Amino acid sequence: MPHSIPTLCGSLAGQPFTFNVKVHNAAYRVLGVDYTFVSFGVEDIAGAVNAMRTLGIRGLNVTMPHKQAVIPYLDALDETARAIGAVNTIDNRDGRLTGYNTDCVGAVRALEEATPLDGRRIALLGAGGAARAIAWGMQRAGARASVFNRTESRGQALADDFGLAFGGDLGAFDPAAFDGVVNATTAGFRAPDVNPLRAQQLAPHLFVMDAAFIPVRTKLIRDAAALGCRVVDGTRMLLHQFCGQVELYTGKAAPLDAMSTALLDEIARVG
Repeated sequence: MPHSIPTLCGSLAGQPFTFNVKVHNAAYRVLGVDYTFVSFGVEDIAGAVNAMRTLGIRGLNVTMPHKQAVIPYLDALDETARAIGAVNTIDNRDGRLTGYNTDCVGAVRALEEATPLDGRRIALLGAGGAARAIAWGMQRAGARASVFNRTESRGQALADDFGLAFGGDLGAFDPAAFDGVVNATTAGFRAPDVNPLRAQQLAPHLFVMDAAFIPVRTKLIRDAAALGCRVVDGTRMLLHQFCGQVELYTGKAAPLDAMSTALLDEIARVG
């Protein structure tokens, strides 16, 4: 029999998946905390959030398609989640549920492993949920970001929301005008031969991040690295996003190396 009942954390997802389970539990083992993480595939968001209160679940990660749907059932949002309009983390403190968005934290930390962001001219490809989180984070870090998106109305709307420039569709991106580029489109995810940019749109002076994390080295990352660009693969953003959650739930510094090993092992297993 166990000596104690573990503190329960988990995820609310359209269908259960294993990356956050493996990474969070690896972190808890290293930290020596009696936490257990499980993944819940749910459709009833109101019921799931109520269960969090009733059962005293310490924290819940939130994945698509629920990042907006959970908001009406929470007690508060932090500034970042409110600005982005999406929650990927629910923190339960004595029954008060606060929504956070650590996708933003993950993007900034991952980029700052390669370069300082203050004053950097960065092209952001895409205008979906991931792009919103990245755009907000880069702006707060002092970057001068421009949005490029296939659908002009969506790209312009994102740019307007955060006071950014809109540069047109992806074909309008000119590497000479930028210090770096971040891909937040789905191009390249589970598609190892797809690069959202043409060959002439990459140049050695750029730093390049791809939010797609399967495969670990997308074609964009491989092509950029071959030119001598500094590159940041999508696992770093995902990893730092998990770190932000672990730190919220436990109050301890996240064990980055152990979490990285668990994430890469799981991607190799299922990717």
